[in-house]
Amino acid sequence: MRKNLCVGILSETRYDEKRTPLDPSDVKWLVKRGVKVEIESSPRRAFKDNEYKAAGAKILNRFRNATLLLGIKGPPVEGLYPNKIYMVFSHTVKGQSHNMPLLKACLKKNTTLIDYEKIVDLQGKRLVYFGRFAGICGLIDSLHYLGKRLEREGLKNPFSLIQPTYRYGSLKEVKKAVAELGDKIRTKGFIKRLSPFIIGITGHGRVSGGVQEILEPLNPIEIHPRDMTRFIKHQKRMRHKIYKIVFLREEKFRSKDGKGFYFEEYLKNPKRFESNLDAYLPYLNMLIHTSYWDSRYPRLVTKKMIDKLSRNKPFRLRFIADISCDVNGSIELTYKTTTISNPIFTYDPHNKKFAGGDSPQGIGILAVDNLPAELPKDASREFSGLIRDYVYQIAIHGARDITNHAALPTEIRRAVIIQGGKITRDFKHLKKWVK
Repeated sequence: MRKNLCVGILSETRYDEKRTPLDPSDVKWLVKRGVKVEIESSPRRAFKDNEYKAAGAKILNRFRNATLLLGIKGPPVEGLYPNKIYMVFSHTVKGQSHNMPLLKACLKKNTTLIDYEKIVDLQGKRLVYFGRFAGICGLIDSLHYLGKRLEREGLKNPFSLIQPTYRYGSLKEVKKAVAELGDKIRTKGFIKRLSPFIIGITGHGRVSGGVQEILEPLNPIEIHPRDMTRFIKHQKRMRHKIYKIVFLREEKFRSKDGKGFYFEEYLKNPKRFESNLDAYLPYLNMLIHTSYWDSRYPRLVTKKMIDKLSRNKPFRLRFIADISCDVNGSIELTYKTTTISNPIFTYDPHNKKFAGGDSPQGIGILAVDNLPAELPKDASREFSGLIRDYVYQIAIHGARDITNHAALPTEIRRAVIIQGGKITRDFKHLKKWVK
């Protein structure tokens, strides 16, 4: 007779990680349907142990019966349970070197590893995500920290109204603060040196959607990139508005041989293309990067590009929020990730040096890799609703051999990176990274 799997919720080990994969209401939903749930006790989690206890879960310091273990970030290698099924963001699918120890440990301990990032539909669109909240938190933090930098230079700006996201108790409070900011911009505006205030955004996915959701109460006026230079020349007095540019693929890249941008050709031969953002960066006050990238594709912003552009006027770029957060990736200036408590570093193109902290000289870089943790309850509730049914399907079928269990949704079976201590066929490229 088939036996249900017991579900376990891992205690996150990062000090600034308060999110949880399942909230108490969805734990209660599972328990009512015959799925047992164990919770590793945690003082940091956004929801308290007693809330889960009231939902019918058992609170433990260490799992006893749980087989399907759910977390957010990849678990520490030294604490990995053998012979279990893990569902986490493992950050291993691109062969990220800093997470190869986790992959090796999973192989050694006969683990099955399901990565949320690879739960996608037939078109490759992600079905499980925190992207919206990454965009929301990333924009709020960017406005706050840019405002602080400008203040230190003696440049008055309206962003003093905005706090870092973690100081707000909910998304509702965030949106209230943004509405107040919109009122201030409409009445007080920006000083001449900061006008017109233009935000550039790369990407059209959920992260970009979160950024624009927060921008919406500010009633931004959208500019087409081809109108950029003409707009700057004739609209210097437009001080009571925020402007945005959302870059399309054909605006972000150009052919090295001058033949134009063709997306099909770009996918086949990405090395024949290069970034076109150097045509726009000098006119932006802030760049928000939300696009997917891997090493096959050209970078959008390089050190060489910034060094060259900064020697000429105009050059208005003061801040880059790399929400995609690929180290040495599409934004080459992102040489490391940052944390919620220490979110900014600076690149000074004149001296070609990085500075720790929020130095006012140069371009501020935000590269926090767990931005949604700043609104842990709201973000966790949304995420929980996305994974609950997948968790139920695996648990109720007692499924251990996930990839070959025909009763499970295809998107779950295809998201298995390691099955029973062996790398699956779809991720065989990881074998070279493990070696």
